[in-house]
Amino acid sequence: MVKQTIQIFARVKPTKKPTAEYFVDSEEQGGSLEFVVPRDLADGVINNKRENYKFRFQRVFDQTANQEEIFEAIAKPVAEK
Repeated sequence: MVKQTIQIFARVKPTKKPTAEYFVDSEEQGGSLEFVVPRDLADGVINNKRENYKFRFQRVFDQTANQEEIFEAIAKPVAEK
């Protein structure tokens, strides 16, 4: 039996009403996904809410990725082992 670590992937899908901006940084060693959620002025002048959120993954699939590409990159290697 081959030992394998847990891998985490992200897929960005389009929404009807975007609530935040996001940026995908793809690298050969992995990728990151960063969200920018603007502060709401209704919360007042002093607003300590976080605006930037950054997460790291083995790979990030953008909105342009189709199901076949995701299967080939993630599920097929697992099924073959």
